[in-house]
Parts: sequence; structure tokens; C-alpha cells
Amino acid sequence: MKVTFGNVQFGKATLGSALFYAVNVTVSSSLIGLVVDRAWASFADGPWDPLLYGESSDLLFPAACLLVLTAARLILPPAPRWKAILVDSSLYLLTLLICYSAGSLADGEGVGTAFGGAFFVALLSLFTLQLPAAWALIAWATGHLDPTAPRGEQSPASSPAGSLL
Repeated sequence: MKVTFGNVQFGKATLGSALFYAVNVTVSSSLIGLVVDRAWASFADGPWDPLLYGESSDLLFPAACLLVLTAARLILPPAPRWKAILVDSSLYLLTLLICYSAGSLADGEGVGTAFGGAFFVALLSLFTLQLPAAWALIAWATGHLDPTAPRGEQSPASSPAGSLL
């Protein structure tokens, strides 16, 4: 039995579409995190000082995230939209953790402190709405990718797990 999902299924994206997708997700979510972080810090009795993007090493994450999300949409095989959302959301968080851990390790901190600091930044990214914004943007933007193959070649039935969908 052949199953087609029309707009839910997409394949490898074109370079322009994948790059626009990655820029949209990375820059928009980073700006939201930055604005909310500065808003929290602006209160007289605010919970913290501004922490996100205060040093030049903090720009490693947006650059790496652009590369990772673009590569993911160009390299990964066709998949249902829900799977692409889960994969890209996980890649975004994993890139965040790796970049901040690597930055801390480069600054000479111990391994435990570096990874603990990375998880603290991830928690901070939840409070500043950077991660929720990224996840929402990923969910929205995956539906606007331009596939390279015609829709008929991207049906779930053409994949090994297609009969399970």
C-alpha cells in the first residue's frame, strides 16, 4: 500500500532553502534570547547580569549552528516532518552544549566545570526563551523548505520504514 503525506514529507532541501532555514532559526532564536536576557538584567533587582553573548567566544554557537542545521537539511535523507523537527531540535541543543563546553575548555576550565557550565547555559537559554523559540521556529520552518526531488519521490512509502507510517 502506497502512502503519501503531501506537505508533511520533504527530501533533501536546496542549498538556498537550507541556508535560509538555518539563518532564520539561528539568528531569530539568538536575538530572542539576547533581548529577553537583557530585559531580565534591566530590572533593578533582576535575577542575573546579562550572560548571553557577552564575549566574542559566545559567537561560536551561532556560526556552528548555521553550519550544522544547513548540513543536516542538505545531507540527511528524506524524512517525515515530525522526524526532521526532532532531529533539528536535538542538533540545535547538542550544538549549544558542545560549543559552550568547548569554549570553557579552551578557557582552561576543567571538564566537569565546562560541561556543567554548558548545561547551565542551556538552562539559561530556556529561561530567556532562546530554546523554546528555536524549537518553535524549527517546527514552523521545516514546512517551508524547498525539496530537491519531486514530491512523489519523497513519500514515506519509499523509505524502508514507510510502511510503519
